[in-house]
Amino acid sequence: MPIFNLFSKRQSDAAKAGQSDVYRYDFVPSKFRVQLLNLAQKSFGQDRHYRQGIGHVSNPNWVWIDETYCHEKGINPLGGNEHMPNQIREAFKKLNNEDALDMVELIIFRISKTEQLSNPYQKKHDISDKKVDEVNYRLREAGMGYQFENGQLSRVDSQFIHSEAVKPALTLLSRPGYEGVQEEFLNAHSHYRAGKSKEAVAMAANALESTFKAIFDKKGWAYNKGSRISDLMKIARTNNLWPNYLDNSFDQLAATLQSGLPKIRDNDASHGQGPTPKDVPDYLAAYALHLAASKIVLLVSAADYTN
Repeated sequence: MPIFNLFSKRQSDAAKAGQSDVYRYDFVPSKFRVQLLNLAQKSFGQDRHYRQGIGHVSNPNWVWIDETYCHEKGINPLGGNEHMPNQIREAFKKLNNEDALDMVELIIFRISKTEQLSNPYQKKHDISDKKVDEVNYRLREAGMGYQFENGQLSRVDSQFIHSEAVKPALTLLSRPGYEGVQEEFLNAHSHYRAGKSKEAVAMAANALESTFKAIFDKKGWAYNKGSRISDLMKIARTNNLWPNYLDNSFDQLAATLQSGLPKIRDNDASHGQGPTPKDVPDYLAAYALHLAASKIVLLVSAADYTN
């Protein structure tokens, strides 16, 4: 009986190869735990404070974290009856990944509140929360699929654009013939997580161009290795990658593919930065990655349809 590669097996193989997503949702690296604790100590201040008539007491921020965590878990305080911050921190380092994520959310939540309290004369929406911004950067850098917003830790794949564009793109690119595209697309995300926005934009554009070329190679369509996006679009149209009956709609689609991502790359990433260094904001890099993902899904799906 012939072997059939079931959908569930393909999904499992992709996951094992680390290609089903660019983030992990079940792992809290030890490096990130230390980084978070360092940020917490900077926000919370000294471990123990002196109170008149009481003497030294544990830092109220660590007390809140310990009491909240242990009450919800139904366990004894990690820091003992006095909620010793050092004991809490050491316990956090040893927690399993699921429990650690609960503690991560509580620590970041308390950091956000401490940052707001340190700026009592500013309006709430004017507070920058720089430490929270760094926490989100560290989450991304560690490849953890979470971000802290609106007072909660949320999964990145709960966002529509990630679940509907990035993950499908990775699944499609895990197939034979798209190895080069996959490498460039993953490298783009790697640069983004490392805070290298300029490199992320450039690599995302490269991945899009490589998608065209991979499709042409699979179908045996001739092209020049140094072809630009506009040249690649002409080849795709000549070979009816999309049906001719689309008429004007095809022109609009072609214009969309030729604009956006390549324009970002041309302006901000690939043609030299001149005497003044160019700064590509994180949000622009994220947009480039999402734009590349959606276009990759479109191109590969069209190629599959025309087989």
